[in-house]
Amino acid sequence: MIDVLHDPLIDEIASRLDLREPNKRALQAIVYDFDRYFNIEGNQPPREVVVDAATGMGKTYILAAAIEYFACQGHRNFAVITPGRTILNKTVANFTLGHPKSLLGGMEVEPQLITADNFATPQIRAVLDDEVKVKIFVFTAQSLLRPNTETARRTRKFQEGLGKALYEHLQGLPDLIVFADEHHVYHGAQFSDAVRGLKPHALIGLTATPNKRALERAGIPIIFRYPLAAAIADQYVKTPVIVGRKDDTADPKIKIADGLRLLEAKEQAIQAYCERTGARPVAPVMLIVCENIDQAEEYGKLLDDPHDPVLGHGKWGGDKVLVVHSDRSEDEHEEMLAALDQVEEPDSPVRVIISVGMLKEGWDVKNVYVICSMRPSISEILTEQTLGRGLRLAFGRYTGVELLDTLEVIAHESYDKLLRQAKVINEQFIDAQTRIAEQQTRAGETVPRLDEEQVSVNIINTHAAGGERAGAVAQTDPGAIAEPPPGAVTIGTVEDRQRQAALQADAVQQDLTIRPDAPALKLPVLRLAGVTTQWSLNDITDLDQFRKLGERISANPASELRRVKLDARIITGPDGLPRTELVTVTPEENIEAQPALIPLEDAKRRLVEDLLNAPVVPARAGEKQAAGRIVNAFVDGLGNRAEEVLGSYMERASGGLIEAVTEAQRQAAATPTYEQVVDTYQFDATRTPRAATSTDRVGAFKRNVGYEGYRKSFYTQDWFDSSAERAVANLLDADDAIAWWLRLQRGDLVIEWSRGAYHPDFIAIDTDGIHWVIEVKADRDMTDDAVQAKRDAAKQWANHVNASDAVKAQWRYLLVSESDVQQAKGSWQSLRALA
Repeated sequence: MIDVLHDPLIDEIASRLDLREPNKRALQAIVYDFDRYFNIEGNQPPREVVVDAATGMGKTYILAAAIEYFACQGHRNFAVITPGRTILNKTVANFTLGHPKSLLGGMEVEPQLITADNFATPQIRAVLDDEVKVKIFVFTAQSLLRPNTETARRTRKFQEGLGKALYEHLQGLPDLIVFADEHHVYHGAQFSDAVRGLKPHALIGLTATPNKRALERAGIPIIFRYPLAAAIADQYVKTPVIVGRKDDTADPKIKIADGLRLLEAKEQAIQAYCERTGARPVAPVMLIVCENIDQAEEYGKLLDDPHDPVLGHGKWGGDKVLVVHSDRSEDEHEEMLAALDQVEEPDSPVRVIISVGMLKEGWDVKNVYVICSMRPSISEILTEQTLGRGLRLAFGRYTGVELLDTLEVIAHESYDKLLRQAKVINEQFIDAQTRIAEQQTRAGETVPRLDEEQVSVNIINTHAAGGERAGAVAQTDPGAIAEPPPGAVTIGTVEDRQRQAALQADAVQQDLTIRPDAPALKLPVLRLAGVTTQWSLNDITDLDQFRKLGERISANPASELRRVKLDARIITGPDGLPRTELVTVTPEENIEAQPALIPLEDAKRRLVEDLLNAPVVPARAGEKQAAGRIVNAFVDGLGNRAEEVLGSYMERASGGLIEAVTEAQRQAAATPTYEQVVDTYQFDATRTPRAATSTDRVGAFKRNVGYEGYRKSFYTQDWFDSSAERAVANLLDADDAIAWWLRLQRGDLVIEWSRGAYHPDFIAIDTDGIHWVIEVKADRDMTDDAVQAKRDAAKQWANHVNASDAVKAQWRYLLVSESDVQQAKGSWQSLRALA
């Protein structure tokens, strides 16, 4: 069975395509399921499965990654079926070399794109007969139906060059893997016959809203699930804010006006943010969802009316409004689609899009910031396909400016009514009733369950649905920003949201700079400078193994000196790369030990020299310091008998140390590492202050609130992700042993680890000048594999930094838990001891 959690091909593909972690897990789930179904259980094709990935997560990346993986395994024929022309055009763009949205730059395979428009050309006919060339067929489901339209006849019609119809050609491809985009729409008899009639080797459905009843009836498993609530909690998509009025106003013009005021505030904040950060400008858009065409046309005319004071005297009319529906002439339809395609461009004039039912699957833009629902039920707008039109992140990641990271949904219901049904809304939104088969980690995440005992529905989920996450937190303090649990929907009033928007629009135009009395801070950078098999003693972060080695030798010293002969040989490892391996030989004759006391410092120097001369240790600067750390740990283990033991058993001690180091090198050399080149840069980041501030640093904790009044922080305002983080800030600020501290933001200090970039929480500079990198974790997360791997990476990072001549300060790493913070009771010395 393939170990998908440690498959180097999956890791490589994830890196090249820059897959988000959930999308990488989706690829793992696909590979695992197919390996078990075909190779372990010995089943025959076809295999149909569904991947349920939240809107806005980039399902096309999952598709591209799967094509790349299976192409590497020998598959040459892939088909992508889409429910309509909009998604087809997007998919074609994704697999067209040179297109701005192309994914081919991250793929090693160079597939030939084949569509209903080009398959009959001589060039493509030659490719169809090429058994080596990777081919991607992209069609709408309609084009595969039995003949009733011109397009359908083309795929079903006999082709002289092929000697058969294209549809028949696809049916005859034994390795064909079909991807059904928006899989939930293919359960009707006609479409089901067209898609499943291809008789593929496998069919992988991709959707954010699976038809669970239809799947259960058909026995089609969901093999991966990443719900929208998880995507929001993990900050991959915007956080929805459902906005209602406190009064009973039901006038649609007032609702539209409310949305436009929020849109204006977001536009001001975006402009200031882009000017300050240099980010690519974004033109925010409001989407009005109507019940019918007449309503859409009416609102378009209202926005265009120069005499309507409520809607700005036509300010939002003209080319700023785009009315989208199916009742258009052919020319008007083409103009409308062209305008939609350009909405994301900075020079697009469109600020309001009025739609009936056309903007669902496939219209993927990032700059929708307000959705105004004219439908009578909030449940309709909360369906993922509709809400998803505004969930994508305009800047690709959270900006830290709440106004730019949220999607405002102007609801039909009043605020009071929304508040009363808050729990229902969030339960529906999170989809708490989904049947889940999962293996949960201490971090609250779920990972691929790779045992053989799968239950009812084989789902790999990333967050437990329901539970505490299902409840919304109502905003009771008019001056505060609501802080729901991660992944929940926020509910607020029009008045509060407009006031908050105004405050945040002002705040983002201000700069939060480092305090003038703060010291200069040079942050180390470990640049990745090409793959190499070089290894360093600095890569060893676990010194306890050497301490225990000393304890073993000290506990049972032999009466005779065992001679250890050291030799080395060159071997080829499992990765095909040469490496040095230490060989130890114990001669038959032994020599009686003659006690000879050696001054401890002299003994330690000799052990360091022996380590540096070992075959596995490279002759590079920085190794001596690392060897000293290892020897010190070893001598600590020897205890108060160190001089006696080393005087009698120096050779044995030296050989044992070298064996232990060689084993560490052998394990590290199983995969190539990166040579780390150390540099520094002057830290001078400018922050965007929070609109809501507080000087109450010990009261009820709130995220997205700027806490002020700290004496030793680099900034006059800091914000935190958890109460434990704020408690650490309080401790650092109060303890006399700390001179300064910095609350790190994403990108300030980056530590590379096996799965990407690690962004720690704090830097603290103590009165001795030592720089501490601090990470704060919940108790339940402390034993999580990812947390431990990041800890090891940070220790290794500190070792390399400290061994570099480019870095003058000493750097250390501290991982602390919630319990550590509580038990430390405000003492830095206690926190260090506990951690």
